[in-house]
Amino acid sequence: MTGTEPAADATDSAPVVQRSRWSRLSYRIALLIAVLLAGSAIATTLFSVRSIQRETLQQSSQSVNNVHRGVTALIDTEARNTAQYATSALATRKKSLQDQSASATVALDTLRAAVAAGQISLSDAQAQALQMLKTIRFGENTYFFTYNRALTAISHPDPRYQGKNLRDLRDPDGKYILRDMQKLTDAKGSGFYEYRFTKLGKPTPQPKVAYVFNYRPWDWLIGTGVYIDDIKAEADKQFAQSKKELANSFADVKFAGGGVFFVLNDNGSVAVVPTGSRLSSLAKTAEGRETIATIEQNAPTTDGPINEVTTDVTLANGTKQAYVLNISRYIPNKWILVSAVPLSSLEAPGRRLAWQQLFINLIVLLIGLACGLLISRRIVRPVESVTKAAGDLADGSFDPASLEKAASRTDEVGELARTFQRMGREIVERERRLREQVAKLTVVIDRKKVERDVGEITETDFFQDLQARAAELRQRDQGKQGSDD
Repeated sequence: MTGTEPAADATDSAPVVQRSRWSRLSYRIALLIAVLLAGSAIATTLFSVRSIQRETLQQSSQSVNNVHRGVTALIDTEARNTAQYATSALATRKKSLQDQSASATVALDTLRAAVAAGQISLSDAQAQALQMLKTIRFGENTYFFTYNRALTAISHPDPRYQGKNLRDLRDPDGKYILRDMQKLTDAKGSGFYEYRFTKLGKPTPQPKVAYVFNYRPWDWLIGTGVYIDDIKAEADKQFAQSKKELANSFADVKFAGGGVFFVLNDNGSVAVVPTGSRLSSLAKTAEGRETIATIEQNAPTTDGPINEVTTDVTLANGTKQAYVLNISRYIPNKWILVSAVPLSSLEAPGRRLAWQQLFINLIVLLIGLACGLLISRRIVRPVESVTKAAGDLADGSFDPASLEKAASRTDEVGELARTFQRMGREIVERERRLREQVAKLTVVIDRKKVERDVGEITETDFFQDLQARAAELRQRDQGKQGSDD
């Protein structure tokens, strides 16, 4: 035997592990980055979508509310203009009545002064006064009427009332006309009183305003009145024109996605709708009446507040869908003001922004994945070089120069490569020295074995006998040589 056989390499019998692509660290890091980015993108998108939709819906609702207030202000302006005309015209009529009454009072004071001066008797003065009051005319069909304390007509241009006691005279609204006038003049001396009375030539009672005063020296109730039906007619005419102008204005009011502004009367009928709208027939269908009932239920009870409600109603298109309704009242006209906008229209801007946000997040995700893959490759490649170096070290083919690129990095991976490079050099050098020592040890072991084997041979009987014979032969040879000499 010349030496022991080298031991078999453990790697020769090690099973070969087949690794899939996704078992690689670079792909795992990329997958982790993808999962994190996707989770972040999904969470961000959901939060952004909800926030954007909520914010845009609030902004859209506030915009509708602002438009509603603006239209309400327009309605108020039109109503005030109409009311201002009626108020101004009525004030002019009242001032005229008051001025004429002042003139009549002056004439009565003149007659009373003549009585005091003895120029005329009291009965003649009063007779002249009653005749004068009966014949005075100013304006259109405007006259004076005179009643005594018992409320008997002592001077009236209408023969139907002359000389009759009209204490129980009532207008169509149930007012006791003369009683109320007497209470007014007894309490204040004079004042204005509104009632309805049959106008000459008219079949039905008309609104009228009277100025009445108590001529205290003779305790007469004197008054004059003027019909204000023409003021009301003109006001109604202006109101109708105002509603027409409002209808045109409503048509110009633009809400998102088919919104509409309209007005209901307090009896549920449609008062004003945008020009060209089919809402005027809303109350003629069961669905329309249901919509009106919903609006009336959610309408505030006073001016000012705007109630916002989201509900399913049927409007002009005949289809029941979700609408955002802003509802308010305008008490002077007994109106319910309604702005109705489809909920889908208010949510549309939010949906568009949400899709834009989703698209942006998708782009960011793709860019992040690409960057993550590049970064992971940059991180993993040095690790892979260290892994390969470890395999080469196990195979005995390790070359420290293969880690120079990885070792040049300044991060933790570079530190790992430098440490492994230094460790690899030390292991290679240690293995070299170990081989030399093993070789030397083998030579020493072989010599000792030869000596041991030789010793074992020389100690056998055969070898001892053979050695004795050899010695005997040498002696014989030496004796023969001696005798020859």
